[in-house]
Order: sequence, then C-alpha cells, then structure tokens
Amino acid sequence: MMETQASSENIIKRPFHLQEHEELMMVEQVKQSFDSITRKIDEDKNLILDRQIIKEIVDLAIQSNEKHLCDSSIIDHRAFFILRDYFLNLLQRWRFGEVFDDTSYFIFESISSLFLKMSSHISNGNLSTLKELIFHETFLNEMNRFFDELSVNGKYLEDHQIKSMDNLLRTIQRLERINFDTKKDYLFDNIVKCICSSSFIEIFLQSVNQDNEDVGHRFLLNTCTDYIYSHSTDQKHKQSLIDIRQTLLRPFTQWLIQQSSLFRFWNNRMLITLRQICFLLTLSIQLNRLILLDKDILDDYYQIIDSFVNILYSIIQSENKTNNKLSQSLIGTIIPNIYTMTLSKQLEKYIQNKHIISLILKLTDFENDEIQLNAFKILSSITTEQETKNIVYSNTIASLFIKFLNKVIDDSNQTLRFYNLLRSLKSLIQYDQITDELTKQNGLPLIMRCATDSKFKPIQVQQPALEILFILTFNNEAYQRLKSYSTEIKPFLSSSHQRISQVADMILWKLEKEEQALTKPNIQDRNYKYDIILSYSQSDKDLCLRIYDELMSDDFRVWIDQDENFTMTMNEKCEIIDECEYFIMCASETYKQNAFCRSEASFAFERQLKIIPIIVLSNYRPDGWLNRIINGKIPIDFTKLGFELAKSKLKNDIDRQRKFTKMKQIKDSISIDIPVDSSQDNDIPSRIDQWTKNHVKLFLIGKNLNPLLEIFSEMNGNLLHELYLMCLSNRESMFHTLKTEISTLYSNNQPLTLIIYLRFLNEIQKYIPTFAINQK
Repeated sequence: MMETQASSENIIKRPFHLQEHEELMMVEQVKQSFDSITRKIDEDKNLILDRQIIKEIVDLAIQSNEKHLCDSSIIDHRAFFILRDYFLNLLQRWRFGEVFDDTSYFIFESISSLFLKMSSHISNGNLSTLKELIFHETFLNEMNRFFDELSVNGKYLEDHQIKSMDNLLRTIQRLERINFDTKKDYLFDNIVKCICSSSFIEIFLQSVNQDNEDVGHRFLLNTCTDYIYSHSTDQKHKQSLIDIRQTLLRPFTQWLIQQSSLFRFWNNRMLITLRQICFLLTLSIQLNRLILLDKDILDDYYQIIDSFVNILYSIIQSENKTNNKLSQSLIGTIIPNIYTMTLSKQLEKYIQNKHIISLILKLTDFENDEIQLNAFKILSSITTEQETKNIVYSNTIASLFIKFLNKVIDDSNQTLRFYNLLRSLKSLIQYDQITDELTKQNGLPLIMRCATDSKFKPIQVQQPALEILFILTFNNEAYQRLKSYSTEIKPFLSSSHQRISQVADMILWKLEKEEQALTKPNIQDRNYKYDIILSYSQSDKDLCLRIYDELMSDDFRVWIDQDENFTMTMNEKCEIIDECEYFIMCASETYKQNAFCRSEASFAFERQLKIIPIIVLSNYRPDGWLNRIINGKIPIDFTKLGFELAKSKLKNDIDRQRKFTKMKQIKDSISIDIPVDSSQDNDIPSRIDQWTKNHVKLFLIGKNLNPLLEIFSEMNGNLLHELYLMCLSNRESMFHTLKTEISTLYSNNQPLTLIIYLRFLNEIQKYIPTFAINQK
C-alpha cells in the first residue's frame, strides 16, 4: 500500500514539458500514433493540408515528452516534416496579411514551440535530422523575407504571432551553436539589418518606459541581439558588429546619460535589454581590439564608462546593496562590460585614469561568483605600477587572491573561476609591490601547490602557476624560499608540454645557475657573432618579423627565435645573448606578461648589453619591470611613427651608438689627463673662440661631461660659445631642450642631469672672455 502511494506521489511530482497530463506517452506509442495519422494522409493526399489532421499531430506531440520525440527511432518520422511544411504554409499566409482564427493561431505557435523544445535535446543521434528539418531552403528563405520586411518598416512587431518567429529563431540559434556551418550563414545579414534599423532604436526607447513586456519588443531587443552576440566569430561578424556600433552607440549613450541617475527605478526587463545592447557594443571592441577608435566613438564610450562608474559608486554607498537583487543584476551587467572595454588600449587608459581600484576592490565583497570574478579581471587590467605603490591596495589585492584561490582550489564546481584567478594573478604579479605582498602573506606554498599537484590540468593551472613562480624569483625573499622547492620543480623538465618544461628550466636556472652566468667576465672590444638579437612576444610576430627582414636586408646579423624553440635551455639562450652587440626589445603588453621575454630582457640588462627599446603595440606605455629595464630611454614607437620612419630611426640609433662606442674606445686607449684647473689645460686654448671640434671633444671628455659629447661633437668653439650665451639667456628652458634632444636622439647614452648641466656652465665659463659675459 505504501509503495503504491509513493508511486502516485512520484507521478504527481513528475515534471511536464509542454502541457500537464496524467502520464507521458512512451516512444513506441507515439510512433504508432504518428504512423496511424500518416497512413490516413497516404490514403487521401488532400488531408496533408487539413487543419484537423495537423491539429491531431500537434495534439499528439504536445501530449508527449519532447525528449521522447527526439529519440533516434522517431526523430526522422514524416509527421515532423508534415508539421514543418504546414508551418511554412501558415508563415506565407501570415506574411501576406491573413488574420488567423484560434485554431490556426494555436497550430502556428504550437509547432514553433515544439521545435524549440526539441532543440533542447540535441544529440549526435538526432542532430543531422534536426538540421534537415529546420535548415530547409524554402523555410529559411521565407524567414529571410520576414526579417527583410521587419528591418524596412517594423512590420509584425505589434503582432502577437511574432512569438512563433521568436521560437523558431531560438531553435536555429541552438542548432548553429552546436554545428555551425561557416559556408551557410542563413539569417545573419538580415538580422543585422533589423538591429541597425530605425525601428530598433524606436522600440528600445519605447520599451524603457513600458511596464508590461511586449512580445515583439522582446523578439527584436533580446532574441535578435542574442543571436548576433552568440554567433560564431569570423571577419564578417566582426565587421557587422562595427556596423551595429555605428547605429546604436550614439543614441544608447545619450539615453544612458539621461537615465543613469534613475537606475533605481529600472526593472528586470529593462536590465535584460541593457545587458544585450551593452554586450553588443563592447563585443565590437573585443573582436576588433587592434582597430583604433576615432574621437567621436571614444567620447561615447567615455560617457558610458562615466555613467557605469557613477552607478557603481551609488550602489556601493547604499546601505542595502548586498540584499538588492536588481542592484546585483545591474552590477553583473556593468562590470563585464567595463572589463571588455579595457581590451581597447585607448579605453583602458581612460579607465585607469578614473582611479577606481578602491571601488572595484569593494565589489569583491559581493557574494556573487560572476561579480567577484569580473572584479578580479578588471583589477588585472587596470592596476598600474603607481597604484600598486599604495600599500593598502597591494595588501588587499594579494590578500583577496590568496583568499579566493584557497576557496576554489578544491571545489570542482569552481574550476573555470580557478583558471581565471590564476590568469589574473599572473598579470598582476608583474608589479613588485604585489610580489612583495604575496610573499609576505605566505602565498608561495599555495602557488607551489597549484604548480605541482598532479590533479590539476597542466595548461590551465600548472603552467600559469609556474610562470608566477618564475616572476617570484625576482623577489629576494621569495627567491630564497623557492630554493627549498627545487626538487619539486625538477620533474617538470621532462614534461610532455614543452612550454611547461621551459618555464621549469628558467626557474631552476634562476635558482641554481644565474649567479655564475652573470659573473662571467664581459669581453670588451670583440667581434660579436651577431649584431642584434630581436626579443619579442609571439603575439607581435607579424610586425617583428617585418623589422627582422628589414635589418637582414641591410646586412645586419640578426638572431631571432622565429618559431618559439621550446627545446632551447636558458643556458643556451644566455650564450646567444652574450654573442650579440645590441638587444632590441619589442615592448608590448604581451611582452611584459611573457615570462620568456622577461628572462631574456633581464639577462641582457644585467649583462649591460646595449638595449634599444621599440614599441610594437599602439598606445602602449611600458611600466613595471619593463620600464626599469628601459631605464629612461625613449623607445622608438613603430605604431606611432610609421614603419619607414621608425625603421630609419632605429638604424640611425644603432649607427650613433657604434660611433660613440668607437670614440669611447679611443678615449680609453689614450691616457689623457687634463687637470680641472683651466690654467693647466695646456692642450686646449684659453679662449673658446680658438677651439676646433677636437678641442671641444677633449674639453667634454676631460671634464667628464659625457652626456653632452655626442650632441656637441660637431661644434667648434664659436658655436659652443653661442650655445653658452643661449643658456645664460634662459637656463631652465635650455636645460630641458638639451635633455630632450639627448634622450630622443641618443637614447642609450647617459641622460643629462641638472648637476651635469650646471657643471658644464661652470666649467665652460672659464674659457669665455669676461667682456662677453658682462656684455650679455
């Protein structure tokens, strides 16, 4: 008796997918019923368009579990194709203006709803049949005519039967997600036209003021935008997003500026629409991140960022922020879009200048995985070296990463979040202050576990963890602690993943071999095997290989790792660097983030190679460890100057440095002892107007005014006298002029300091006739 009761309760609680019935029909029963109906149609061909027969099939289908309908033994039944063809007939009649009665309306909507629900059960066994059923040429052509009419005049938007088209588009979207054919882009172009139409803007502005949801508005604002957003990415998709941005960005920005102060009155439907449009506008940045935005577009994005930041500040300052679901939903829309906007270097700079680190840190208090995750991603993108010097920020950032890594490391449901946290930490660890704090807060054992625990995936977890450990070797305290972990790292040298084995090799080289490599004596005045080593990130490969080709065509001997040779050890790489005269460092964000690039650049810096920094990423400004290695030099910006001008500047820089090196070698080879007291300067005339170019050089060398040597090398005494008078006229202005010229033209020379400038004026005054000074 109890067993019967339990069984009855189970039936009552059983979920129903289309309509509630006392029990679900089994597959074989459905198949037999379908067979019975199709036999009637075979006996009388006229029944194929009979509404009652079609309704009988529909009723049978909606009484069945749609999962059963997708069974491989029934999915290819003629009944489904009869329903599709009848739906096509109704669609054509509807497009030509027919107003349906209740029965036709029911059939029209029920067939589309059935197809949508069947698409929830796609499998390898039914995919090809579902595609044959839905991706029917006449069927798709009719849909395209519908979208074309919708884009031109907004037709159908006020018709409730548009819900059937909503169901059908979502069905097609599901099928395309699983098995997208790039050669057959069925509806994409006409849906883009709909979103770029005047109707879209009008409907958006109307919908924000409506309390009730409209099925036509939802179709255009939500379903169509979601189709474009989730579409497979190709060049056509990228261009279409730019077209959509051209249409939507300005009116959306104007609306947001006017309405953002009223965000507390927005409802959930409004937030969904806001999310859809924002994601389209920022996806155009994500997929076209290398394209510079023009001023008008930038201004609109700036205003969107301002509005978003103001909303976030208002929510954070509210007392009931964590309990308000709408506020959390709004934050969940805003922060992923802010993160996506940081992918544009132009917008990233603007967001950094908003100084919102403290605001983003507060968002990590929200008990919401998506909010916390996107907050960390934003921090990894916008945190600058200057901001990490704020000990509170650095302390908090390190503490949060340790806290959340500990929270998710053993949670199998948080795997994706675990991966993203490691990626974000790898970005932030480039800053010394974060490294210091992570070490002080004993984060090293946690990172070691990520790197060495065999249960973690090699590429997603162990590799980024090892790269973080490599960066930590540049911190003295972490370096000393890591020495005790050498034996745990050594097994990775034989990893089947070459990148992992190479990172392990770099860590062990730093811990065990670096000191010996750095103390190896430099051989001066030698014939180098290579003129140049070109150090770059694979992400910047195209431009860097073009630079390589130009240098080779000018007979420079250039070493470059064209294909990322993972079998080369750090020892072998260091030997190559030692055989090069110049180290050209191709600076970009990916270069700074790349552990291999940092290992090369750091070794070249410690070995005192002649480093020439060049910029290979638009609007990039080096910071962190990369800026320290650049050490006051002004990089040659290939993206700003243009390739030809930058190339000439690079070659001129190399030529100047070679001339300066030769001059320095000549000076070092002849022992010239010129006393500071001018009365004893027997080799230099006492009056500056009698000096030759050689006298000028001897004066500068003798007085240890080396930064001025290159810039004054072509001057005789008369010209130097004129320059001295100009300096007297405006000392500060001339100091900055000379300093800028030296740093621009001779970036690898010692910089001009104020002390050297003042010493120059003081020393040269001794050779200037007194009347000339008084006259001045």
